[in-house]
Amino acid sequence: MVALSSVAKRQAEKEAEQPVQELAVQRQMIRKHHEGRGSLRRVILAGRGLADNATNERGVIMDKPADFLVQARQAAAGNGAAGLTPRDHNNRGVLLHLDGDLRGARRAYEAALALDPDNATALNNLGFTLAQEGRLEEAVAYYEQALASDPQKSTAYVNLGNAHAALGELEAGLEALTQAAELDPENVLAWDSLGQLSMAMGHLTGAEHAWRKALVLAPEEASLYTTLGTIVAAQRRLPEARELLQRAVQLDPNSAQAWFQLGVVMFIRQDLGTAGDFLRRALGLAPEHTSARHHLALVLLARHEQAAAVKELERVLIIDPDHVPAQIDLAVLDLSAGRFEEALARLEGITPREEDGPRVRFYHGVALDQLGRQEDAAPMMEALVASSSEKYALKAQRYLEERDAESG
Repeated sequence: MVALSSVAKRQAEKEAEQPVQELAVQRQMIRKHHEGRGSLRRVILAGRGLADNATNERGVIMDKPADFLVQARQAAAGNGAAGLTPRDHNNRGVLLHLDGDLRGARRAYEAALALDPDNATALNNLGFTLAQEGRLEEAVAYYEQALASDPQKSTAYVNLGNAHAALGELEAGLEALTQAAELDPENVLAWDSLGQLSMAMGHLTGAEHAWRKALVLAPEEASLYTTLGTIVAAQRRLPEARELLQRAVQLDPNSAQAWFQLGVVMFIRQDLGTAGDFLRRALGLAPEHTSARHHLALVLLARHEQAAAVKELERVLIIDPDHVPAQIDLAVLDLSAGRFEEALARLEGITPREEDGPRVRFYHGVALDQLGRQEDAAPMMEALVASSSEKYALKAQRYLEERDAESG
């Protein structure tokens, strides 16, 4: 074993000082954006991404006569419930739904369907209630029944698309959301949902197109500026991204996600002071925002404030013990300080996501090598050299070559 070989030291120190390169941060912006807004499954369960053809802004639909609010509220209170029409039952369900009474809403929609089994509005609303309860496969069946009854119902296509996406059926989700936007080009939620799914699928230009359409329809909606700014930044148009995100925080100064994304943009631009300020602003609004705290640690590392960075990384792991990037960063810092056993223990305890795998395997190999376990390290490094990870294949190749030169 070489005591910390110069090549190992250089690799670890370089990674410790600048652990995320520009492109990597831009890819992370997409993932972290979804963490901030909620995964596609959480989007549905929380009631996000919904629209209607009446007055509420949810995925449930009201059929409204002129005095629908009076009638529906009377029905919800139980006044004259026995004589309700399918429309009355549906609107009663909507009011219960919006008040958070999912069981009561479901019963009201079922009552509407008992009187009119092909009522597309009640079928959609019952499906959405089931989706909020986590019963996504059943929800899909009800959305499909709603669309069989009324193929022009854009809201049902939005809900169907989001349910497919939450089930991991991304192509089916994309098809349904595209149909929703084509049926009703003024459905903001259809465009927003289409943007979210396109971003998750890596279709950056498609996501940008969808969110620009949404912004035309809702020019004062701060979250749309945040999403559009995120996707623009991921395409390296940083000045434009900064303008969009600044508009987002102007419209909603309490949006932790907008401040976070603005901080990441400034980090990519190497404006570390401003990046740190914006990330701290995000954390002031959402102290458990692990992405903001992790990126603040990266800013501190880039500013050579290692002790402060370690504290932030450790706080990330207190909030989320399975936060893989923070675990790797701490292991790299251990390596750079010659704490090989500690680094190896961290790395062996990580279950990496696919995108983190090459980085984990590279530093795992370095730690093993530095501990004299070349018989374990060599196959790991050689496998990396032969892998499809261009960045870490090159790192592993250089590491092996320089280590052999040092040993010789």
